[in-house]
Amino acid sequence: MSDIEKLENITHHYRKSLEAYEARTRKQGHTVERDGSGEEREKFAKMDADMTATEVRMQQAFAEARAAEKKAKDLEERMSRLEKTPKFSATFGEHRGEIGTDDYARRYLNAVIKGDQREIRAVTALATDSSGAAIPTDMERRIVEKLYQSSVIRNLAVVNNVDSKRTITVESALPTTTKVAESAADPGTGTAATLSYPTFGTQISVAYTKYVTPVKMSQEFLEDAIGTGGIGSGLDYVARKCATSMALKHEEQFTIGDGVGDPQGIALNGLITQTVEIDSGGSGGANIGASSAITGDMVIDTYHACPVQYRNSPKFSWLVSDVFLKSIRKLKTNNGDYIFSPNNTGVGQNVAGLPGMIYGAPYAVSLYIPGTGNGKGSGSAGVLADKDVHAVIGDFSYFEIFDRTGITSLIDPYSNAINGQTTLYIYSRTDSRVMQKEAFAALVS
Repeated sequence: MSDIEKLENITHHYRKSLEAYEARTRKQGHTVERDGSGEEREKFAKMDADMTATEVRMQQAFAEARAAEKKAKDLEERMSRLEKTPKFSATFGEHRGEIGTDDYARRYLNAVIKGDQREIRAVTALATDSSGAAIPTDMERRIVEKLYQSSVIRNLAVVNNVDSKRTITVESALPTTTKVAESAADPGTGTAATLSYPTFGTQISVAYTKYVTPVKMSQEFLEDAIGTGGIGSGLDYVARKCATSMALKHEEQFTIGDGVGDPQGIALNGLITQTVEIDSGGSGGANIGASSAITGDMVIDTYHACPVQYRNSPKFSWLVSDVFLKSIRKLKTNNGDYIFSPNNTGVGQNVAGLPGMIYGAPYAVSLYIPGTGNGKGSGSAGVLADKDVHAVIGDFSYFEIFDRTGITSLIDPYSNAINGQTTLYIYSRTDSRVMQKEAFAALVS
């Protein structure tokens, strides 16, 4: 018997018992607890208890059903978001829809594994350019996810997915606001406004740089992976192999690219004009050990070299070299206490678990900030190179990355056929630009 049926049964007996009591005593039903016999009081008390317990169970079951319904709805929404992210708007000809299907993924992996020319021609026919086959949508999503996981700058900058080259016009300065008297409209009685307008003469061109990432895959490994874990296992393997290498090369270019044949790097020498130079004690800033050259004053000066209007941005951050971070962590007071305090309770502490803040701003460590002679200068290992950038601080919403929508591939089953390997070349195109140089400052030597 269900709880609903049980509750209906109890209610029926309760009503009949009250009618019998009223017929016997000629009194209203609510007086049973006072004037009823001992047997009647006991009977009604038991029915009350059973009714309450049944109602409680029904309420719990209802709450559990609602919770399960909400959980299922949340899961459905989450899966929907995952399927929609990232959104790729490029078209791949009339067969665009096929790229996101399991059938296309099977054909693609079959071409990779077996070097089947019929399948290679079939998937290559869906390509957007001469690079080769458009990779399956799910593998593209996996590659993009792993690019973010492996990249420092991608998580700081603004990343755009665009489908063509473009020229972006930006303002060269802010407009000027002036004070005027309320009677300024009356000639001769007020203060005339001196107006200044921003100019939009600065144009930034997005011209993609093309990169290729080769991935060698054993046919046996892919066959075993697909046989064990399905298509997704094979796609994940390929994505993992190429995305890490691709992310590192992109990161290098986003950091120190020359902006001509490469993306424009945020730490490109001479790009940022608001700089603080490391004081070498008269030797020009070159060939000074990092730990003895960088001071707390230089860190503060670099922070304040960035205009104040950019410091309240949620993307205001440091991007530093590991040498720079190590140097400022070693800074001490005259008493020998470390300045870098992990919990802001005072000096003298330098322990594991240090927070990601330098002078109140978050920081990220870049592998490619040229802090130890890796840049354009002439320094040697362990020594600051001349004209190197050691730290950049600013509003990274003014540093934008432009990824060309659509990652393509070329399958080569021949070059390593004797070893039972197929080479898969993954092609990506990207660019990066500093949209406002005034939003950044740098510590240089």
